[in-house]
Amino acid sequence: MSEVWAVIVAVVLLMIVYGYISSKIKARKRRKARDKSLPYVEDNVQPGVNYNVFLNDGRKFLGVELVGSTTVEDGQYSFAGWEGMLVLKQATGKRIFIKQTAVRYIEEI
Repeated sequence: MSEVWAVIVAVVLLMIVYGYISSKIKARKRRKARDKSLPYVEDNVQPGVNYNVFLNDGRKFLGVELVGSTTVEDGQYSFAGWEGMLVLKQATGKRIFIKQTAVRYIEEI
């Protein structure tokens, strides 16, 4: 009887190993096909560069500089869950704080 359980456990373990290996092979094939059709770009937005920022509600901020993003420290006041806001700077020097989720897209000038 113990041989039957040993066989069942071995089969289950082999199926798990097979599933793991086959998923890794499938993911590698997809990644290679993706790289051939349209490669990934490592470029990203940079602080200190001027951008046009378009929001989800249709508003836009043209020619603003991306300063960075904010973080909320323990004990610091955060109203309406607005931690992690995007900080922009206008040409006049005034700063704009925007929820990162409100940004539709950013266009480099």
